[in-house]
Amino acid sequence: MNLNLKLTKIDVLTMVLLSILFFGMASWNLGRINAPVTNWESTTQESFYIDLGSNQNIQKIYFWVKFGNATAKIYSGTPDNWNYIGQYPLQDRATDYSVQKSVTLNVDTRYIYFEVKAEKFDSRPDFWWGVPNPSDREPSPHVKITEIGLQSQTHTQIPILSIATVNTTNANLDALIDEQDSLEIPSTYMSKMYFDEVYFARSAENFAHHEIPKERTHPPLGKLIQTVGVLVFGETPFGWRIMGVIFGALLVPLMFLLGKKLFGTWIGGFSASFLFSFDFMHFTMARIGTTDTYVVFFSLLTQLFFIAYFLNVLKEGWKTHVLPLFIAVVFAALAFSVKWFSLYGVFGMLALLAALRFREIIRLKASLSERYVAFFNHPFLLLIAFAAVFAVIYFATYIPEMILGNTPLDILDLQNWMLSFHGGQVTDSSAAPWWSWPLMFRLDGYSVPKWFDITYLPNETASTISAFGNPVVWWVGFACMILVIVEAFHIEQILGKLKKIISKSVETVQVSIRGSGWDRTAIYIGVIYLFSWLPYVLISRATFIYHYYLCVPLLCLAITYFINKYWNKPFGKVAAGLIFAAAVAVFVIFYPVFSGAPASNDYLYSLELFSSWDFRP
Repeated sequence: MNLNLKLTKIDVLTMVLLSILFFGMASWNLGRINAPVTNWESTTQESFYIDLGSNQNIQKIYFWVKFGNATAKIYSGTPDNWNYIGQYPLQDRATDYSVQKSVTLNVDTRYIYFEVKAEKFDSRPDFWWGVPNPSDREPSPHVKITEIGLQSQTHTQIPILSIATVNTTNANLDALIDEQDSLEIPSTYMSKMYFDEVYFARSAENFAHHEIPKERTHPPLGKLIQTVGVLVFGETPFGWRIMGVIFGALLVPLMFLLGKKLFGTWIGGFSASFLFSFDFMHFTMARIGTTDTYVVFFSLLTQLFFIAYFLNVLKEGWKTHVLPLFIAVVFAALAFSVKWFSLYGVFGMLALLAALRFREIIRLKASLSERYVAFFNHPFLLLIAFAAVFAVIYFATYIPEMILGNTPLDILDLQNWMLSFHGGQVTDSSAAPWWSWPLMFRLDGYSVPKWFDITYLPNETASTISAFGNPVVWWVGFACMILVIVEAFHIEQILGKLKKIISKSVETVQVSIRGSGWDRTAIYIGVIYLFSWLPYVLISRATFIYHYYLCVPLLCLAITYFINKYWNKPFGKVAAGLIFAAAVAVFVIFYPVFSGAPASNDYLYSLELFSSWDFRP
């Protein structure tokens, strides 16, 4: 099948270089691959102490808690004279997984004594109450700790010489101190799960262990893709994040192909791809172990093949080959199998086909009933048949869960529970309404960038990760999107005629939207953008700025629309160059905010341009 992209050697070279550039940026400091992986488990209360070899000033102790729950009583002193310090919970939330719990001690001692008591822990997946699983177990005391680490007053790691038991026969006690060389102290995003990784990356590890995944509010495909990284690179931060970076890098040439297909020029492909490469949201979401990047990837593949079919219909009529449409349906099903919200853009594509068919039916000389029947001839009867393929692909992604014990009826019941969850009243203090996303700020002071993680580091520095967009891409893109929509639907002409009508300068009240013809590219960009964004007006549950991620490629295409249009004008190349340079400069300036790279508190504060920009929660 030929997409008629007419790629040149320069096109291919551009895609390769931009992909390598993004992959290099995104994979740098992605997460530790040399991370502790052996575990100590307990279902009761056990006591032990560690020996540092000499007296040390211990500022903090870190517990790398894999999962479960426990309380720890901590003592300092000597084996024959312990001094009680305090009792601490080792999990702050029941959903925590593979996170670090730090306890401030600030004591001088050679020995530290622990009484660790496993607490009741519920390991059952989401919706277990409606969709029971063969592996479900009633909540019971259980904790799994990967490693213990110590931090000195100078923020350096204190080596642990040995560990000794007091009243436990646990043969695996050495697992608590056997990987001291792989610890990061103080710990940052590099060595722990943050934000929703405790759901998605955890589920990838569940799949790797042939277990029903914990996270079941979304379909399984994205978590299955993550599982590949875990199987190859282990249960490490690098392992559960690398697939997102790979798919994020693949999105770069995909954006080039979309730009080339829509605009037919090298600058059309380059502009779309380059701007997307330097967007904060794309960078941040590609590096976190969640599944949104896979949604965008499959959604853009859907768009690429849909555009090929749509343009062929405009050129050749409905008798054109349907293979591109079929492939678009396949990729739409894969996107839907990652997260349901990908369907919004698909509705936009259906609206374009319906509008095209409706325009033809209006011109058809036939009765109303005959027009109604004729409307579904092309291509909607075919799409009904394709819907079966869509459903088969979607439910096929649940085959691993059915192998693990769920029946097909269980999977159907699961869909109802998922729907009730997303249609419910999920609340979150860090949620941001749909209208604030393109602006990236609110006047009421509530935070719009979504804070993912922060680690307070020595010397008044911090490592922080916030999800929001490159202001050059988002603000310029939103302004361009408004102009694209005006261009697409002849809004300026409509308003002009309405003005004449109101001023009674014309006798007729008929308003034509024919204008001087239809701009197919502008219509496509505007319609898909509106369908990808505006449905959130109707969503009652909490929404976040990263839900706007699917719109970011369209913002890049909106900017590209005008760069391509004026590229050969005297000012066109200068304006484009300024936009490209500004996007890179702003990316570099804000890099510490969205990447986790350590920066001084003063520098982070200086980037908070609005009261709703809070990079240090």
